[in-house]
Amino acid sequence: MQLLFKSIVKSIYSYQLVLWITAVGLGTFNQVRSQSKHAIDEGCIVKTQHHGKIRGSLVGQNEKGWVISNYQKDTITVLKETIRKIYFPDEITLFARKRFHYKKGRLLNHSFGIGLGAAHWNLSYNRRFTTKFEAGFGLGVHNNSFYFNTSNSQHWVFVGSCPLYVHGKYIFSSGKKLWYGKARAGWANNFNSSSSYDLKDGFLFEGGIGVTFKSKTRMKRYLEMTQYFAQASGMAADNSAFALSDIGFKVWFVSFMITYGIEIGR
Repeated sequence: MQLLFKSIVKSIYSYQLVLWITAVGLGTFNQVRSQSKHAIDEGCIVKTQHHGKIRGSLVGQNEKGWVISNYQKDTITVLKETIRKIYFPDEITLFARKRFHYKKGRLLNHSFGIGLGAAHWNLSYNRRFTTKFEAGFGLGVHNNSFYFNTSNSQHWVFVGSCPLYVHGKYIFSSGKKLWYGKARAGWANNFNSSSSYDLKDGFLFEGGIGVTFKSKTRMKRYLEMTQYFAQASGMAADNSAFALSDIGFKVWFVSFMITYGIEIGR
């Protein structure tokens, strides 16, 4: 006889924690916003063929090339034919100690997140259109699990998925740390495993806050705290000695996730 097992996997504590984190993030908005005063006016980075990277304020342009005032307040003219790449002031925010953030442009994100009964890997391509808004699309490999008890045993069920999603980000500030809110929505694309089969796909949503840290290189590190929701249904294999049948389930995974990632610009 086939049983229908319906379960909603959720934690009230995780909801409270996300609300608290969101309140802290919004409460520090004004403080974080003021940090932009540490930015270098008209900051730019020029990569040259023979002299490495030159960082400083973009003063202007003449017939020979770009004129830059460096950290030592020396005025340098960088010849156009020696330039390999240039980050203009509207593309980056430059700080002391040679560190910078991206203001706009193409970004590649790679991240790994963990939660209670969850481990997620994501890869996305994004576009930062302004200093405040970013949008993109991506894919991932998500492993989620839940457990339930029957009359004579306990069962762990693992559900794997390869989700496709779109995501958006709103950046609260352009200071030394980029605080932001984000949301991700997509389709789970669940696949069969040794503990579950006949899986049906479902909706996926994730939202929360994060912070990106400035660096000297193209790669930026970021940390996120989010609430994750994903839907799955199918059959859980019951391999116990006293099993009468496999068990049908319909479940929402609700997990508080902590994610570490890297962001790579052009």
